[in-house]
Amino acid sequence: MNSSKEKGVLFLILFLIFVSIHMQFPVFTPLAVSLGAGSFLVGVMLSTTSFINLTGNIVAGSFIDRFGTKIFIVFPLLLLSLSLFAHTFITETYHLFLLRVINGFILAFLTPACMTMLSSFAKNSHSQSKNMAMNTFVVTIAMTIAPVLGGMLGDRFGSTGAYFMISVITFISFLLAVLFLTQKPLKVSGKQDKKLSIIQFVLYKPLLPVFLAAFALMFAQGTLMYELPFLSVEQGMSKDYVGRMAGVMGLGTLCILMVVFLHYLTARIRAFLGLIMLSTALCWMMFSGSIPPFSSLLLFGASIGITMPAIMTLVTDVVSEGNRGKAFAFLSAVFSVGTITSPFIAGLIRSIVSPYFIAWIVLMFVIIIYGMLFFKVQKKEEMTHN
Repeated sequence: MNSSKEKGVLFLILFLIFVSIHMQFPVFTPLAVSLGAGSFLVGVMLSTTSFINLTGNIVAGSFIDRFGTKIFIVFPLLLLSLSLFAHTFITETYHLFLLRVINGFILAFLTPACMTMLSSFAKNSHSQSKNMAMNTFVVTIAMTIAPVLGGMLGDRFGSTGAYFMISVITFISFLLAVLFLTQKPLKVSGKQDKKLSIIQFVLYKPLLPVFLAAFALMFAQGTLMYELPFLSVEQGMSKDYVGRMAGVMGLGTLCILMVVFLHYLTARIRAFLGLIMLSTALCWMMFSGSIPPFSSLLLFGASIGITMPAIMTLVTDVVSEGNRGKAFAFLSAVFSVGTITSPFIAGLIRSIVSPYFIAWIVLMFVIIIYGMLFFKVQKKEEMTHN
């Protein structure tokens, strides 16, 4: 199979992976509550899963760079499909907790492996940017339809039927990976591909704005993903309606990806604009009561559509190919930190203050730091050209 067809299969696999992940969104919280979990325990479950994901990310990067990507796509997909199928048999809260932990560790290897393989198809920065934009487009479509589909299946067949279909979708992606993806180690050549340690990644200054933007994005998204399912528990909304609300965010992302002129802006500027839009959407939700307006969800999704591909492009611009396994693994770890802290804090303070307010404070702090770093880099570049 030639590289373009293999890349197409990888996009299909990514689509199915994110469909299976986000189909759980309107089903998981009601399932946890039905098993006896309160809002704080739900937050602990989500945070623990992300913490395990973070731990796995730190381990995964070095193995991906050393052994290649296919093995860390195929086996995690098989294990993930089995874990999701096991959800159909749970009867206790600790069963659900254990399976969430397993899923978090599996995804720690799967996500960076997929992104590393995707980055290997690009021959230059322009094609890299196109691949990352297409990845965002594919993932957004998955995130748009998956919550709606998950909500419909949850209403019609219950959590058992929904998780059975989710496991089937994941198993199909496993078969595609086995049959069509090829094992190709990352190219290593010259000094630019000198292997970097995790500590060096942490101290690598060009990546600091990227990691800040990634954390802020996932903290905001994690807060919203924690809050929306409680509308079906506290406001009496159906799982289907909550799924449609999540789908509106995906629609916003798709709309912004169609704005062609945005690609003429640098990735740093796009990330900065996306963060500002994200803070605006959260402020809108904060002053709109317990039910976020559809317009604010649309704006939230549009900000993701600007910020996410900008972050991915910045990573590939500043990191050599031989280090991208660790780079994407560490980026996934930063995503996990945002996902860990947001539901935990939301569950802890939601009876006192709106979680949207805390997310807005975090975003504003990151925007200030990111802006200072951005203008500092711009000033250095201007001095270099002069």
